[in-house]
Amino acid sequence: MKILQTVRPSNLVLLAAVPFIALLFFGSSKYTRSLFAILGIGPNAGPEFAGFLLLTALGALAYLPFYRARPADLRPALDMVVPAGIVLQFAILGVMLIQPSTVAPFVTATVAHSVDVFTSDWIVPTIRPRQLTPEISVYVMAWFRGLLWIYGGVLVVLVAATNLASPWPERARLAMMILGVVILAYLAFGAHWGFAAGIAVTFRATIFAYALAAIVGLCWTGLTLLKPGRRTTAIYGAISVVLLLVAAFFYAQPKETYLLVGSTEARIAIIKGTPQSLADTIRFGEYPGGEGISIRIRSTPNVAGALELVRADSPVSGAFIPADADRGDLPVLWEVTFLPQSARFPALAFSVLGILLGVLTIGAHQHGLHPLGVGAEFFVDTIRGIPMLVIILYVGLPLSGAVKDATAGVIDLPNMTRGIIAIAIGYSAYMAEIFRAGIEAVPKGQVEAAGSLGLSRWKIARLVMLPQALRIVVPPLGNEFIAMIKDTSLLSILSVRDLTQRMREFQSASFLPFAPFNTAAIVYVIITLGCASFLKWIERRHDIPV
Repeated sequence: MKILQTVRPSNLVLLAAVPFIALLFFGSSKYTRSLFAILGIGPNAGPEFAGFLLLTALGALAYLPFYRARPADLRPALDMVVPAGIVLQFAILGVMLIQPSTVAPFVTATVAHSVDVFTSDWIVPTIRPRQLTPEISVYVMAWFRGLLWIYGGVLVVLVAATNLASPWPERARLAMMILGVVILAYLAFGAHWGFAAGIAVTFRATIFAYALAAIVGLCWTGLTLLKPGRRTTAIYGAISVVLLLVAAFFYAQPKETYLLVGSTEARIAIIKGTPQSLADTIRFGEYPGGEGISIRIRSTPNVAGALELVRADSPVSGAFIPADADRGDLPVLWEVTFLPQSARFPALAFSVLGILLGVLTIGAHQHGLHPLGVGAEFFVDTIRGIPMLVIILYVGLPLSGAVKDATAGVIDLPNMTRGIIAIAIGYSAYMAEIFRAGIEAVPKGQVEAAGSLGLSRWKIARLVMLPQALRIVVPPLGNEFIAMIKDTSLLSILSVRDLTQRMREFQSASFLPFAPFNTAAIVYVIITLGCASFLKWIERRHDIPV
């Protein structure tokens, strides 16, 4: 009964329902296939999972021999476990060296999913899931065995170093703990989980988005707590003026003149690099004389190609070209002067930044606040008013496309990364308010006392405010984590193959009306209840009042 008292009531209900859930999933082929498809269980899941477990055990045992138990009364028990941990670690190494087939499916699958399927010749084409060619598989496993031998040698050296004089034991403990953390971190966040690919995507998206949102939220909170100095208004006002002057410099750059020549009977040739706004003006007939009649356009690489299309017998009757180009006897339909893109974009950027900073400076001066604090508050209020789906679509499609165009394709983020950034931006606003509430809950007398002792603002925040504030905000931060797990389902709109996207794919392929949706709902309930139980355990462990 004491064990049952430690289990949350909602989990008791779930435990009572386990037989019915198991009967549902394994007694019906529809639900079995739905579960396998949604979780992302591949055809080679069993061998891959076995290799994953072996490598996970190797990483977890890496720092066990060097762990110092706390409290001290647990150290005698740990001293009995340490020799077994060392022996088990070498046993796992021996198994993987003698029988590489125990980890080969997991290692080769991870390598196969870490290369570009479109450009790499390591992958067997037209085979799904991805597989390495036989020659590359042998090559990869040879390298992996070499890494195991190196790891075993390092382990022997570090174990021997613990018996030497100080400071070698401490350094050996630290080195082995770091090595174990690196192995576990890669297995958790980098390796391919062929035995649960859908779970892996949801889990990783949630963890990365949560960490990034917490960091950004702390930054917004820090900005809102900034106090203005005597020269703050003057400094930020001067920066605003400088930004506007830079914008004026770019606006004063020589302008370009373009002509729409020919006729609008057929398509209009648009030179590559023409501003999109002008191309749209021509396309929708919004220029003087266009009368709002839509015109089809065609992209051409240069002026010569555009004029050649107009003069040749082709479905192009006009062109939008620079005024200094030799247009011959082609009539001019429209003339426009505009800033080139090399000056237009910087002019817009600096003018927006200058005006925004000026408005923030004036508002902050009126209310006795810091301009950056006003900006952070504006961001938090704005983001909280935008639906998460809109943020994901905006960051994932137009904003990422604009960044790709501005960097000439150098920064081309995958959809998974775009979705993580979008969720982090959305949740950072809520986390900023949580952090702010926790910081304001710390008694001001403690802050004033720390200041009277001569501590700097940074030390007061690090040593006095944050430790107490973080204990207060753990419950609401846990709620945000659970909410974020569910909101990762919105990443399916970007074709990120998480649990929800796999559910949609399976439903569209199988035409089953209820099984995929019911399965996804049950999986999400199990995940969220497990996370809620873990968070409650953290609260009890640290004696955090709810």
